[in-house]
Amino acid sequence: MLEVGSGGYNAELLAHVVGPAGRVVTVDVDPYVVHRTQRLCAEAGSGQVTAVLGDGGLGAPGHVPAQGFDGVVITHNAADVAPAWREQLREGARLVVPLEMGGYTRSLTLVRRGDVLHCEHWTYCGFVRDRGAAARTAPVLPLADGEVTVRWEDGEPGDTAGLEEALRGPRRELTTGLVVRGTFNFETLQVYAATTLPGFCRLTAREGSALVAQQDAAAMLSDGSLAYLTYRKVKDSTDPADRLTEFFIHAYGRAAEEVAERFAECVRVWDREVRESGYPPMTVHPAATIDDQLPPGDVLDKPSARLVFQWPGRTPGGALSLSAAEGQRA
Repeated sequence: MLEVGSGGYNAELLAHVVGPAGRVVTVDVDPYVVHRTQRLCAEAGSGQVTAVLGDGGLGAPGHVPAQGFDGVVITHNAADVAPAWREQLREGARLVVPLEMGGYTRSLTLVRRGDVLHCEHWTYCGFVRDRGAAARTAPVLPLADGEVTVRWEDGEPGDTAGLEEALRGPRRELTTGLVVRGTFNFETLQVYAATTLPGFCRLTAREGSALVAQQDAAAMLSDGSLAYLTYRKVKDSTDPADRLTEFFIHAYGRAAEEVAERFAECVRVWDREVRESGYPPMTVHPAATIDDQLPPGDVLDKPSARLVFQWPGRTPGGALSLSAAEGQRA
């Protein structure tokens, strides 16, 4: 088994899982971490863990079994799915990776079937980010003297001309019609918006900002206008089960009304089609895979992989990669 991101303790737990005949190769880019792992594993005494200094994005060249690893576990947030993780994985074996999608991290269990990885399980999670060669710094745009920041975790920035002026102008507010009770889990909405909305981005604001009501929000940029998802209390109560919250869209710019409606419709479709369905079927394909060879669905392009999401309620024939959609709108 391969572990990317060392520490020692987890590697010894994996050694227990693989049994006396198995072995664990654990890779880390930090010499100190590798030395500590070697020391701790020597103290643990299983003799089944090999700690390797290297970039985990390359897997563990020179340590790969003839048929590939029986499992690969990534222990840091990954912005991409490194080809080596798939290539060094045995056919039918599993890769577990905390993958960022639009800046939202979900731990995915992916099964290798040829050159394609099929997702069989999702879990909400968060880890430290990658420090290797694949580490990525998201493009950001500070606005209003840094009071508000727009960032693009996937893809490239859209047309930001006039955004500073728009943010200081009138704000369009539009209800989505979604009212929820009590403690509400909308983790699938985050990923749904990130993978279906062209121009998706993230918005952050300083605490107490007079311009933006939400400190960290899902957002979209289109036609020189910005919209983001927020909420307001409709009914407060000491009993969480009696609280009511309504989801709203706030938008700025010359096309604020249109962009707000587009975002609100995304929320409505999610509520109608996805909310009770959980996460969708998803596959991970090599970056060189052409559109005609992909299954129907919404495509999120990474530098090394193409992710295809088959969300309920989406028209397969109308599927289009987010990057391609933005290019058509430019």
